[in-house]
Amino acid sequence: MKKFLRSEKTIEWLVVALVFAVVLAWSLTTGRPGGPDESMRYDVAKYLYEHPGTLPRGEEPEILNKTWGISYAFYPILSYMVSAVFMTIAGLFSTAEPVLLHAARMADVLFITGAAWLVVQTGKRLFDREKALLFSCLVVFLPGFLFLGTYVNTDSLALLAAAMILYAWVRYLDEGWTWKNCILLAAGMAVCFLSYYNAYGWILWSFFFFCFTVLFCGEKRAGERWKFLFSRGAVIAGITFVLAGWWFIRNYFLYDGDILGRNASTLCAEKYAKPGYKPSEHLTPALQGWKVKDFLLYQNPGWRHNWLMTVLVSFVGVFGTFDVYMNETVSKGYLLFLLVGCAGTILMYREFYWKKRTVTVERSLAGSTRVKVKTVRTQKEWSKKGLFNLAMAAALITPVVLFVSYAYNNDNQAQGRYIISAVYPLMYFVVCGYAKLLERLVKKEALRQWFYRGAAVLWSLGGILTYFLVILPHYR
Repeated sequence: MKKFLRSEKTIEWLVVALVFAVVLAWSLTTGRPGGPDESMRYDVAKYLYEHPGTLPRGEEPEILNKTWGISYAFYPILSYMVSAVFMTIAGLFSTAEPVLLHAARMADVLFITGAAWLVVQTGKRLFDREKALLFSCLVVFLPGFLFLGTYVNTDSLALLAAAMILYAWVRYLDEGWTWKNCILLAAGMAVCFLSYYNAYGWILWSFFFFCFTVLFCGEKRAGERWKFLFSRGAVIAGITFVLAGWWFIRNYFLYDGDILGRNASTLCAEKYAKPGYKPSEHLTPALQGWKVKDFLLYQNPGWRHNWLMTVLVSFVGVFGTFDVYMNETVSKGYLLFLLVGCAGTILMYREFYWKKRTVTVERSLAGSTRVKVKTVRTQKEWSKKGLFNLAMAAALITPVVLFVSYAYNNDNQAQGRYIISAVYPLMYFVVCGYAKLLERLVKKEALRQWFYRGAAVLWSLGGILTYFLVILPHYR
């Protein structure tokens, strides 16, 4: 029994099972709405359930919000389609509204659980056992990560898609771009296309990561590398298009060439929103002439913190309709732990080099005297781990830049869920940072291992206790 409890597989499944149990219990505890805009999102899922075989237009009166003048059917609806499947199954037993709502949430419960499993598998390939455990727990027991599996949304599907893409990247480091890894990457990108626009950075950097690693990190000759790039790349692009292209083709014909539906959504809001809620009446920080610094430090009277700190605190975890807070000291304790780990990444600067210097030594025999002649040739090789670290840094920065730009120019919302797709590279660098710091400061390997174990356990308890100490008391 003792050996079973210590086995790596047991720990992996225990982590995933705990995530599933907490997220499921959480989703059953909260009423409607259980998260930001859940009512509008659930309306799309309910429409799909009540009209099987039909996809709604964005301006469908049945789901159009009377205040904002839009619906979430303008944006990818794959997540709601899965919710509708669970609603159909539940509807065989009961059509009561609470039953259908909780059935719809099962899609998000499973998206987060699937993402958790992929994170665990990714950690095993990136780190040794203790660091892998810490990496997995930092991601899957972050309260904000768990929260996205408890109500109807598309962020949970984006997290699953990003986890698929990251797992494909990491498998490449061990195995190369095998057919299996190429298909996994394509499937991840297709799901990402159909999830949430804020996660699209993972698609962009997948393109560059694939191209650079094929062209510069392979052992084949130049001509063979280009052939490999186009052949495997064409398959990846083809699978992605087949799985995700239908949505954008549909948008092209429905909304006069607007494949993303964003402009059509804005026009719809301008036409149907209540006075004061129309896009033309929305005063953004940019229109008011604010400096970016003033915008980041701005504090709304209804917020506990300024804009930047509100985003960071809600990234860790603010729940309900942005009205259920963790203890402020606890939230800042989370942020302090992450900050220290990020600071430690300064010590891994050499691991971002995409080229590494190599020395080739050639020995030969000259003439009949059989004298050894040594020729030293210095060259640079591309490092696939260096490219991986750069891609991870880009995947971390991209959603942050997109969100700040959008909030400054379009819609001033200070919600950390908009940058949640950065959670994987963030926790990767946090673990790397602590590893570098501990190597410098702690000489005994056993003590370093206990730090990773202890931090993983405490972080996991934090996520689990958030449900029992914050969510349950609030909804009771």
